[in-house]
Amino acid sequence: MEDFPPGRVPLLLIVFAIVSGGVVAVRSAIHREPKLTVWTFTHISAEEFKGRLKDHPDRGEIKLENLGNAMFDRLSLAIMTQKELPDLVEIEQTFAGQFLRGPVESAPFVDLTDRIHGEGWDKKCVYARFARYSLGGRIFGIPHDLHPMVLVYRPDVLESLGLSPEQLATWDDWIRAADRLHRPGAMGTEDWRRGIVLSTIEAFDYLSLLWQRGGDIFDADGHVIIDSPLAIDTLVFYRSLFEGEHPVAGARLSSWSEDYAALARGQFVAYPAPDWMLAGMQMEAQTLLAGTVRCMPLPAWQPGGRRTSTSGGTAMFIPKGCADVDRVWELAKFLYFDRDSLIRRFRRQTIVPALHTVYDDPAFDEEVAFFQGQKVGRLLTELAMEVPPVQGSPYISEAYTRLNAVFADVMAGRVAPETALKDVARRLRETIARDQSAMERAGGG
Repeated sequence: MEDFPPGRVPLLLIVFAIVSGGVVAVRSAIHREPKLTVWTFTHISAEEFKGRLKDHPDRGEIKLENLGNAMFDRLSLAIMTQKELPDLVEIEQTFAGQFLRGPVESAPFVDLTDRIHGEGWDKKCVYARFARYSLGGRIFGIPHDLHPMVLVYRPDVLESLGLSPEQLATWDDWIRAADRLHRPGAMGTEDWRRGIVLSTIEAFDYLSLLWQRGGDIFDADGHVIIDSPLAIDTLVFYRSLFEGEHPVAGARLSSWSEDYAALARGQFVAYPAPDWMLAGMQMEAQTLLAGTVRCMPLPAWQPGGRRTSTSGGTAMFIPKGCADVDRVWELAKFLYFDRDSLIRRFRRQTIVPALHTVYDDPAFDEEVAFFQGQKVGRLLTELAMEVPPVQGSPYISEAYTRLNAVFADVMAGRVAPETALKDVARRLRETIARDQSAMERAGGG
C-alpha cells in the first residue's frame, strides 16, 4: 500500500469504488432478474394462489397482485399502451369477451389451442367450458370452474304436498304440479307460496334456462342469435311461469337473505343455485336452513334431457408480449390444475373445477349436514358433464346490459318477448357492424 505512487488515501478510495461498484452491479443484476407478474381480481384466488406459490421453486420471482375490479380497466390500459402488462391474468367470464375483439390474430392473448390439445387438457377438462374463452375456433383462456346449477328445495314441503323430486323431472312436471305448489296470497305477506323463485328484474335466470335448452346470445362464429325462435320461445315460456291462476314461479325478493328466509318459511319451495351459491347459503343461512333443504337437478326441457345449466366463471390468460411463454404456461397449470388446490377450493367454496380428472376424489362423496347429509359434491360432478357450452363474445357485456334494460318490461307485460329480443339483437348487430366498419377503415388507411 505504501508503494502505491499516489499514496494510501487514493488507493483506499479506489478500492472502495471497486467494491461499491461490484455491489451495485450485483444489486442491478438481481433487480434485472425477470419476475413473473400474476394479476387477479378476487381475494379468494389471491389467497389460494399465495398458498400455492409457497411450494413453487421460483416463488421469489413471482409477484402476485389482487387488483379487485379495477384490474379490468388497468388491463385494458396495459394492453393498449403495451406497458406494465402482467405475465398471467385471471379474468371473469363477463369481461373476457371485451378483450377478444376483432380477428383471431389481433387477440391480445397468447393462443393456447395447440398447447391444450397437445397436452390433452381438452380431454381432461369438460370441453364445453372452453367455448366461453375462444375466438374463431381458437382457445385463449384456460377455465378454472364450471358452476353447474341445481335446485335447492324443501323436501318436507314437497312431501306434505304428495310430491317427490322424481315427479318433478321436467319443467312441464312443475307446471302440472303448480296447483299443489301454489298457495294464494300477495308475496310479502304471510299467506303465499310459489314453486320456484326466478328473477323478474334481471335476465340471468332466463339465460340459464336458455343455455340449458341449447340456445345462446351468440353462436360459435360470433353471430347474434338472441332473437332466434328458440330464444323467443324460451322467454315466452319463462314469462308464462309467472302467469295463470296458479303460477309456478315467484319473483326473487330484494336480497338473497330475504329469499333464504322465504325458503325457510316454505314460501319458496325450490331455489335455483350454481355451485358457488351453495357455499354462500351455508354461511349466510346456517340458522335458517341447515338440515331443512336438499339439492336436486334442474328440471329438464324434455324427458331425459339436460338437467343443469351454469352461471359465472373465470379463466387464466397469458398476454402477448410475455417474455417466456413456456415458463408462464407451466405456472398457469401449476395454479389452475393442481389437484389438491382444486379439492381445497371445492371444500371451501363448493366450486366444481373444469378439470374432471379430479372428480374421483373422496371429497366429492362427503356428506353435507346442511343438506341433510346429502352427497352434494357427487351430484354436482355428475351434472358437471352436462354443463352447456356458452359462447364468448366481445359484446357479451353490452348484451347483458341491453337484456337487463328491457327485461322488467317484458315480465310486466309492457313489451312482447319477440319485440324485446329482436330489438336487442338489432342493436347488437348495429354495434358489431359499426365496429367492423371502423376496423376496416383503419386497416385501409
